[in-house]
Amino acid sequence: MSNKRRLWQIFGPVLCAIVLLIIVFLLPWERTFSKSSIYEAANSQTQTVFKGIKMKQEAFDSGYVPFYGSSELSRIDPLHPSVLAAKYHRSYRPFLLGGPGSQSLAQFVGMQGTSKQLKNKKAVVIISPQWFTKKGQDPAAFDLYYSPLGTAIFLLHAKNTKTDRYAAARIASMPTVKAGIIKSCLKKVAAGKKLSSWDRFLLKDRERMLANEDKFFSSFQLRDRINKIEKEEKLLPKTYSEAALKKVADEQAAMHTNSNNFGIDNTFYRTRLPKKVLKKLKGSQRNFDYVKSPEYGDFELMLNQFAKQHTNVLFIIPPVNAKWAKYTGLSMKMYQKSVAKIEKQLTSQGFENIEDLSKDGNKKYFMTDTIHLGWNGWIAVDKAVKKFMRLPNERYDYSMSNYYYSKKWQNTTKVKSLNLTKNHLDGSKEKKIVRHAIDQLGIKGSVLVIKNNKTWLKYSTANKDDTSYLINSVQKSMTAAMIMREIEAKKLSLKTKLSRFYPTVAGADRITIANLLDMTSGLDIKSGQTLGTDHFVSDADNIKADVRKTVFNKQQFGKWHYTSLNYVYLCGILAQLEKKTYEQMFEKTFVKPLKLKNTVFLWADPAVLKASGWVHSYNYLDGKYHRVKYSKVVADAHNELGAGSVAMSDSDLAKVVREMLVGKLLTNNSRSVLYHGKAPKYYNGGFYNTKVFKSANGAGDGYFTFLRTTNDGKNMIIIQSNRVDHKKFSYLKKRIDHIMTMMLDLDRK
Repeated sequence: MSNKRRLWQIFGPVLCAIVLLIIVFLLPWERTFSKSSIYEAANSQTQTVFKGIKMKQEAFDSGYVPFYGSSELSRIDPLHPSVLAAKYHRSYRPFLLGGPGSQSLAQFVGMQGTSKQLKNKKAVVIISPQWFTKKGQDPAAFDLYYSPLGTAIFLLHAKNTKTDRYAAARIASMPTVKAGIIKSCLKKVAAGKKLSSWDRFLLKDRERMLANEDKFFSSFQLRDRINKIEKEEKLLPKTYSEAALKKVADEQAAMHTNSNNFGIDNTFYRTRLPKKVLKKLKGSQRNFDYVKSPEYGDFELMLNQFAKQHTNVLFIIPPVNAKWAKYTGLSMKMYQKSVAKIEKQLTSQGFENIEDLSKDGNKKYFMTDTIHLGWNGWIAVDKAVKKFMRLPNERYDYSMSNYYYSKKWQNTTKVKSLNLTKNHLDGSKEKKIVRHAIDQLGIKGSVLVIKNNKTWLKYSTANKDDTSYLINSVQKSMTAAMIMREIEAKKLSLKTKLSRFYPTVAGADRITIANLLDMTSGLDIKSGQTLGTDHFVSDADNIKADVRKTVFNKQQFGKWHYTSLNYVYLCGILAQLEKKTYEQMFEKTFVKPLKLKNTVFLWADPAVLKASGWVHSYNYLDGKYHRVKYSKVVADAHNELGAGSVAMSDSDLAKVVREMLVGKLLTNNSRSVLYHGKAPKYYNGGFYNTKVFKSANGAGDGYFTFLRTTNDGKNMIIIQSNRVDHKKFSYLKKRIDHIMTMMLDLDRK
């Protein structure tokens, strides 16, 4: 045998292995997973899946919803979320992410790499107050769940922000993060330093290798729980029924907790709480404290990640076994303080989907052991999740504050408690919940909440209750109602073409009144132009100027596109039909019949303006409120005729909305036509018309108006302000939608 052949036999396999290693781990390659593998991974709760990315990406792309938590997700009984979702063929499947010791910091690292897949999607977080210990994240537990791949992705996208600096410092402080490129880059980011080109090159190389490892190994060593889930499914009724599920829960719990007086699962009690251990644990938790903890800073990292992704999140706060807490001396007063602190951190930043179960630890068969949900506890979770999943997937904006990273917040003990528990609420508690949510918005102005046709909340955070504000685009609903009255009088029809009134407008022979009402006309103002004239002469001159500036987009025709131009043309049509000004018609239709006391057009006599309760407005810019010039407000009001020219108080606005929805102003047939919009926005007649409630929003010249009303006008929220930050407009719209939904949910309890 030649020397070359001998050398090849010795070193050939090594060289092949090196080449294979390079191909597998250093060169980019793709892999997809079967549906069965993803389903198995979604329920396995292995550390490999938790640390990985590729399998989670595919799962979230295919409709799985992440359920972030810790060890409580491991307790699978017939009522577990994964079992119920499988049995009743839910539109979602839970992807369980967490295990014993997986707290906020580990979850934050594990969330990296799935931001794109969870953008404008949903997630569920079971956030336990028991995470919030004096030392926070246990380094040994963090070691189990630490993802170098997630950290590399974080570093490659890190910026010099408080969130990223805080995250880098916290991750770097963990002993499991050893010296190397990741550690050195974490230290740089924590110090606010920019990563060098060489740093990024090494990080990308490390990320590519870790990503290949993830693709190669992530489907290995999956914990097979499918048989367990299928076995538990068989214990459930064929068709969903809360009463039937309750019966199963009670039967199963009674069978599995008959060995002790704590309501603890027999197996857990036998293996984890033998007599000697049980004796030692008596009174052992009397000094536990979940109120002061660095975990609040780590929790803020999770919240910022959700905010970055615009993810809609349901937070579930579990209780502890009340009998066990009494035995160990765990203070329920302290526990509720930590709950209040968690809820404050959530609600103040716009996270309002909270299911607070923290006071339910004394309910029968609610807990499976000392601290984990089970049986009836899972039924309560399922009710919350079902309601949450009915909400549409859309962009959610939050208002984040760096204050929650501070030591001051981590050590704060005085936080006002808000009882978000929805069981057996009386009117005063409901008011407290709704008012707290509104106050968290930070709006400076007036608030009116009507419930079951009665004034429920009426107060001001600035100005007075009867102050009148420019309502801007909310006025479109009134213009639409006036148009429908012309249709009822047979002077118009929804099919009437715009060309009858404005024949020179491009596309006018195709555009109908219906197109103008629901904003599908394809019309817009030329780029760089604005509505109206520079100096107001008359409404007719303004519309003539608008005609010259109007463009028609054939591709946009029939598709929804928001522009006030549609409603300005409707005002012009009204004037031609009635031979009167828009202001005169508005007075005749609304002001006089409804005896409105605080409604006025912005160009009214100064004495009339003052008598109406109208106030000047202020825009927030560069850290200060700047008064908007009255001349500008008036000019814009003229240019936005019928789409933003009238000021109203909350009470006057409520009167008008009720009259339009249930009064004698319109026929039922007109209402059914006007207040029915098409997907995706469901806009028509000045309202966004969803199944649950209608909404209208106004913003401009330092004023905000937010209106939410049920279709029957019985329940309504009106919030107005004259000191505004226009950057927060979209955020506030979403938050007020949530508050309206919450109020209606409370009413159904």
